[in-house]
Amino acid sequence: MSPYRYFILSIGLVLCFLQSQAQTQAIKGHIYDSQTRAPLADVVILNSLKQPLTKSDAKGYFVINDYQSQEVVQAVLVGYKTQNIQLKPAEGDLNVQLDADGLSLNEVRVAGYNGNKTSKETAGAIALVTAKDINRGSAVSFQSALNAIPGVRMEQSTLSEARISIRGNGVRASYGIRNVKVYVNEIPVTEADGTTRIEALDVNSIGRAEVIKGPASSIYGAGTGGVINFQLQRSPYQEQSLEASGLIGANGLHRLATTYRNGGDKVNSYVSYGWQEYDGYREHSNDMRRFLTGNFQLFPSDKRIITLLVNRTTQHSQIPGSLTADQAAANPRQANATNLDKAAGRYQTWTRIGLGQQYRFNDQFSNTTSVFTYFYDLDHPLPYAYIRNFYQSYGGRTRFSYDPGFSTFPTRFTVGAEFNEGLTKGTQYVNNKGVEGAINSNIDYQNTQYSLFYQSETALTNKTTLTLGLSYNSLKYDVNDYLKQNQSGLKKFNPQATPRIALSHTFSSALSLHASVSSGFSPPSSSEIKNVDGSINPGLQAEKGINYELNAKGNLIKSRLEYDLALFKMDMKGELIGQSIQQGITIYNNAGKTSHNGVELALSYQILKPGDQDEVLSLRPFVAVTYSDFKFKDYKTLNAQSQVTATYDGNKLTGIAPWVFNAGIDLETKIGLYFYGSYYYTDRLPLNDANSAFNPSYQVANAKVGYKKQILKCLETNVYAGLDNILNKSYSSIVSLNAVGFGGAAPAYFNPSPKRNGYGGLNVKYLF
Repeated sequence: MSPYRYFILSIGLVLCFLQSQAQTQAIKGHIYDSQTRAPLADVVILNSLKQPLTKSDAKGYFVINDYQSQEVVQAVLVGYKTQNIQLKPAEGDLNVQLDADGLSLNEVRVAGYNGNKTSKETAGAIALVTAKDINRGSAVSFQSALNAIPGVRMEQSTLSEARISIRGNGVRASYGIRNVKVYVNEIPVTEADGTTRIEALDVNSIGRAEVIKGPASSIYGAGTGGVINFQLQRSPYQEQSLEASGLIGANGLHRLATTYRNGGDKVNSYVSYGWQEYDGYREHSNDMRRFLTGNFQLFPSDKRIITLLVNRTTQHSQIPGSLTADQAAANPRQANATNLDKAAGRYQTWTRIGLGQQYRFNDQFSNTTSVFTYFYDLDHPLPYAYIRNFYQSYGGRTRFSYDPGFSTFPTRFTVGAEFNEGLTKGTQYVNNKGVEGAINSNIDYQNTQYSLFYQSETALTNKTTLTLGLSYNSLKYDVNDYLKQNQSGLKKFNPQATPRIALSHTFSSALSLHASVSSGFSPPSSSEIKNVDGSINPGLQAEKGINYELNAKGNLIKSRLEYDLALFKMDMKGELIGQSIQQGITIYNNAGKTSHNGVELALSYQILKPGDQDEVLSLRPFVAVTYSDFKFKDYKTLNAQSQVTATYDGNKLTGIAPWVFNAGIDLETKIGLYFYGSYYYTDRLPLNDANSAFNPSYQVANAKVGYKKQILKCLETNVYAGLDNILNKSYSSIVSLNAVGFGGAAPAYFNPSPKRNGYGGLNVKYLF
């Protein structure tokens, strides 16, 4: 052999060797839930021939040995969308993120009780809301998505006000949200005094929400109603895109937004800016929003995930006010005359910054910690006053998880703490037709809240789990009244320990049974602790409740039929009931005892799912039914001399509809056409404690049709149109409970909702 041929042969052998090495070099990575960042086990990786290559372990870790460079493989897990992955060895470890498919929600891992289990395996009533659920409508409100969950009710007539209640808890709120703790990426949105407003959240930036119904003391501390944990959108894995979207609708609705997404292995970035305006169905109900949302996720190592949240929102809203029954019947579009005269409105800018870290010390020990600051300024003319507030808070939340690896009765331990301190500087003036008059109040509130919590999960058998939890909660309000120093003071609630115990057993994929007993503790907000004269009410106590619950969850008929059945009995002591004393002034008393007994059922059936037909990707009807038997057991109202003025024992709880029914159907086709339809019915409900006035029953039907298609390799479009309140019904979604008419006038209970109205929109996404 000549030297030249020997040289060529040697080079060829070296190249073949290097190529074989490149092809056999292992690729490592982790697979996470895109929203909760929880590792996903048992994810199957398929090659281009649909043959299994490997599977992720309990920590979401996987290794691929046999592959071709630039090969596209698939990650497959029931309950999640199949994810295509382009293998690029030079980029190092992969951090793959899977999105819930919105079809098999029983199989989606939930973060609710820190168990990283599927919804079906988790003891307690937990519901999932995905971005798909939110986008069944115009996506300017959470109302239709949350009202599709049995036991959850969101009331909203204009975009300026929203009230959310879970199993009746929170329905008392005259504004904002009470008794329901709200988080975004596990950072509290609920203020230190228990008040929550969700107007600062851009509905379109939410990727998922987990709703825990009933006390969640073992992880989230104080609260009787439950928890809503919103997760901001994260960019789809290995996608880099820029999207522009536009929406127009009836009553002057229009919205423009731009979103940048980059879903890499080292950094996941989501940035969105939006502008939205709505003239409103009623007079004096214009609403303008500007949203800026940034959600960043960094993977500096295989043990560490860092998250950064930046959110700034501006809201300018007019408040039309409540109407009497005669006024609503005569002209539902009119505004309350006093609200018009006083130019009632809410003008506010929120800023929220949060920094979090997940760190896995080893396979047994991990920690999740977040710190945040949250502040806003408020300019708030109301019928009875002109309010200017500035609020600033800071806090943090940390949670340690430890699995000692017991061979007998394997147990996972969780301990953690949450701290939140808020300072409100509030000034109140006389409202002279929307202009500040003489000052009549200047008060600072410094509110401090903390919780310590513990939870253990023990596997009694491979199918039976025992959960024990306990939280210790403390709250105090430090009030400084600069104009009336004698009304300054400290309102401190005695620390409360709230336990939880739950037992779950999985018989098969068709049936998982869960039983739990949990307690809750919910203090009044800082605005609810005042007497008529503005002094602190020393006798007002926190609400306390104990909840007994049975759940059955499963999948039937070849996993096409999903069901979730809950039976609960909640005994409340000291439930806060509002009473209107004079216009614009409501005081709160503790009811002796109330009972909340109910049944909740959610069903969905996949008539057709991906793979059944070439033309139809999915056809899925769903139903949610709620029955509530809520009553006063011991409740008497007292006058200033502590004399009994009325007894309401045995009456139905104010604001609660006995029956609520929601149904819908989703249709998606391979060519890109889709249809979403929904129907909502609510029974009549009592408007006052005496049960002498009722909000009539009503029904609302909505529909949306659209076409979504990737028309070019780099261009994706989504065009849609929808119609809300198709039946053109007159109704009031949100009502003013226990309203009182002054000067001989009838009580103004009603806030009429829009009649039939339509909308349409276009989204265009450019893929880099």
